[in-house]
Amino acid sequence: MSELDITPPLDSSMPGYFIDRKSTGVIDRLYAKALVVEQDGSTVAFVVLDTVLVPREVVESIRERVGQQTDIPSKRVMVSATHTHTGPPVSTTTFLKADEAYLQWLAIRAADAITLAYRSRRAARIGFGAGYEADIAFHRRFFMKDGTLLTNPGLRNPNVDRPAGPIDPQVGVVRIDDADGRPMGVVTNYAVHTDTVGGTEYCADFPGELSVVLKKALGEQTVSLFMMGASGNINHWDVFDGRPEAYTDQSRHYLKMGRILAGEVLKTREKIRTSDEAKVVERSSIVTLRYRQPTQEQIETAHANLANLPEDHVERKFAGELLEAARRGEGTTEAEIQTIAVGDLAIVGLPAEMFVEFGLQIKEDSPYGLTLINELCNGIVGTYVCTRESYRLGGYEPRITASNRLQEETGDLFVERALHQLDEMKAEGEC
Repeated sequence: MSELDITPPLDSSMPGYFIDRKSTGVIDRLYAKALVVEQDGSTVAFVVLDTVLVPREVVESIRERVGQQTDIPSKRVMVSATHTHTGPPVSTTTFLKADEAYLQWLAIRAADAITLAYRSRRAARIGFGAGYEADIAFHRRFFMKDGTLLTNPGLRNPNVDRPAGPIDPQVGVVRIDDADGRPMGVVTNYAVHTDTVGGTEYCADFPGELSVVLKKALGEQTVSLFMMGASGNINHWDVFDGRPEAYTDQSRHYLKMGRILAGEVLKTREKIRTSDEAKVVERSSIVTLRYRQPTQEQIETAHANLANLPEDHVERKFAGELLEAARRGEGTTEAEIQTIAVGDLAIVGLPAEMFVEFGLQIKEDSPYGLTLINELCNGIVGTYVCTRESYRLGGYEPRITASNRLQEETGDLFVERALHQLDEMKAEGEC
């Protein structure tokens, strides 16, 4: 295992919001963290980046460099993002551009993190388990009392009726020790948006504080990888919290979340039994996806909003996005679905912000003892992958934008392909 600093220079763009924020400082450093697992000549690698996403071209560059520096097959490398909204300039939208020089350097650093983990690999023991934490994650789509649906309706809004869906409270934990039982690393999987800090200073958000606490408890040598679960419609706001002190210091809420999560991870880790034998299996495939097109009525409304609304109105921004989507027209894109198993543990890599319902379905139907969902993995297609019902209900996530226009069947296609690969791997692993 290894970790390398990927903190960019100041004054870089910080993606995640509908404005081009320029970074002004550093709350904590950002990292590329790697894990390499090898058993009987079969090797896989994971690298997690403290970024809002990982462009597909960066994934390909990482894999190419890893293939040049190690014996790991490039297709057996899984690359994902923690989705921090206070991170590096990796995203291009209609109002900001990624820093191409930084992306090239990021690919080198991420690949080198894998290479270092590969070159320093040694006999180890691995095990997994699941904890439970339901107090720091909340469904962010709500039915209102007037029958409408809103995303993030605001704290203590008296017009809120009920959440429009569930959360996933499972805390997936993978324990990695050396042959003598000394901690080497921990993989944590949990579903909640990493957007708790705000501002213009670099911060790894709550996964950063999770790492700090785990290192204090288990030793500075411990590498903490955080894999984001299906959290497209999950965030940290409890809209029903009536306490006057709730979220008054938003800039420090990530510390609270990281420490609460760390407590559950440490408790779960202590109960895990490890083994030095676990068959390693990998599958990946490409799914072709269709784009949605806005209706004529939506296009006419967008033109009206552009003409009549002030420059800083959010609906004016959405109007510009919808018209850009219309300009780009129909077409298709490709998405990689990757699944990796280590013994009776499976990790499913999906290239989007997945609604939690899809993650729950994959976990429920998976043939493995524990299945982790690793979203924003191996690139990104379409931003949000929503349930079919959500397109009817509306809200923020299903809206058509230049980067968010996949057809309604996308989530079902992802689930079907992931489960097919899991079944194939399980059969191979039992041979």
